[in-house]
Amino acid sequence: MAIIYLVIGFLVLMVPIILTFLNILNLFKKKKIKENVIDILIFLLGIPLTVLLYIMCDFKDYPETLRLGGMELGLHSPIASWSLPTVFSILGLGIISYILLRVKKLKLPPLIIVVAMAGIFICSIYMIIWIIQLSKNIIEEFIWGIPYLVLFPLNYILCCIRAEIEIMKKYKQQNLERKEYKNKFLNECSKILYNIDNWPIIAIVFAIPLVVILICILVLFGQRPDEAIKAFLETSDWTLSTKISPPPITYDAHYLCTVSLRGHRNLVKPIRMGIRHGEKIVVNRQLCIANAFEDLIKEKMPRFHHFIRYIYDKYGYPLSKHINTSIEADITYILMKPLEWIFLIVLYTFDVKPENRIATQYIGNNIIK
Repeated sequence: MAIIYLVIGFLVLMVPIILTFLNILNLFKKKKIKENVIDILIFLLGIPLTVLLYIMCDFKDYPETLRLGGMELGLHSPIASWSLPTVFSILGLGIISYILLRVKKLKLPPLIIVVAMAGIFICSIYMIIWIIQLSKNIIEEFIWGIPYLVLFPLNYILCCIRAEIEIMKKYKQQNLERKEYKNKFLNECSKILYNIDNWPIIAIVFAIPLVVILICILVLFGQRPDEAIKAFLETSDWTLSTKISPPPITYDAHYLCTVSLRGHRNLVKPIRMGIRHGEKIVVNRQLCIANAFEDLIKEKMPRFHHFIRYIYDKYGYPLSKHINTSIEADITYILMKPLEWIFLIVLYTFDVKPENRIATQYIGNNIIK
């Protein structure tokens, strides 16, 4: 089993870096290093690994409140989720254009090559914007995983540059004869199109109507005309973000009852916000009862409270560090139920106003009236 984990770890962490390094070398070397194999691996591994990593990050849109205290990154999504149809359409256009150029090569007529280059140009610009969006957090904080989100976009751009250079060189070597037209306008267009040095400029010009067509199609499916830009602007925590998110909520990872609050809301039933050590946290009735019980023991039996706190800090805190998923938090909440009932029985037996004590937990200063 350990060997399997090592192999998976190597594939996920090292292979993308190795492929990126070889891809950069191939851009400058005359004799390419397994060019076709590397390009195929970049797309076959790069796309699913990038998507998987993005999903694992569990990003939330900017209006949502982040819940801190566990394995969360503490960052909102770098792309607005409602803009994903536009994002995927641009990526699809770019990938199809690249495959067309890379596979068909000289079998394509010049006009189709230029249109494919236009599609690549649009997608490459989008990839650059994506890299800029992530750059702030990569440079300033270098959060694990975020740098890997830029590897496939970077490799896509490098692959496209190589593919375009290669096809332009091969067309020049063929020295194709240009067809003469009687129509003067068509003849001039043919003259410009058959001049391979003009292809990059023509591709940029062709990108404009291609973008317009793409926008018109996406608008029919409910996307806004400027969705491609707002995808990055309607975010927070990133380079191009223009929105301000609500302050994060702390889910203290030190205590079992608090950790259980990271479970599913319909089970753990959070009831309100509270204050612990000057930070806002979410509380539910189970947490309030547990803290009220501790407060009562501390008030009535301070020495016994000191012993309970010592035992709990020694064994409960290490256990709580292993609770990192919603399912594990749900199980913790359920397992704590019998203790919650015991705490409640003690409170109703020895406290004159048990509900007052429960209600005043985590309100800043616990004043029992």
